[in-house]
Amino acid sequence: SLEQIQTQNSKKLKFKKFTYDPGIRALYNDNLRVRFTEKESQIFMCLIDNSNTQISKKNLLKKVWSYNEDIDTHTLETHIYSLRKKIEKKLKLKNLIIFLDNKGYFLNKKIL
Repeated sequence: SLEQIQTQNSKKLKFKKFTYDPGIRALYNDNLRVRFTEKESQIFMCLIDNSNTQISKKNLLKKVWSYNEDIDTHTLETHIYSLRKKIEKKLKLKNLIIFLDNKGYFLNKKIL
């Protein structure tokens, strides 16, 4: 229905060059598109939600995996590595996800 389409469109996040649609887990513009896995999408949304500051590994683990003590940061790092490579390959964007020692991850929204 028209109401569902309007609701879905309102959830889209528009940046200067790209749009992120969490409904289909895709970051795209007129020419390029990348789809994320569910966990990649959750990580990406956490980075967007915390885009004015860094988010620590511990907080990302809590938000995305409900922080299970059995999950180590290698799980997070592996997902972020995959996410970075996918974004770099499909969208030609380098340094979108930045890590600062002792502070955490942040999204470089200037290039979006």
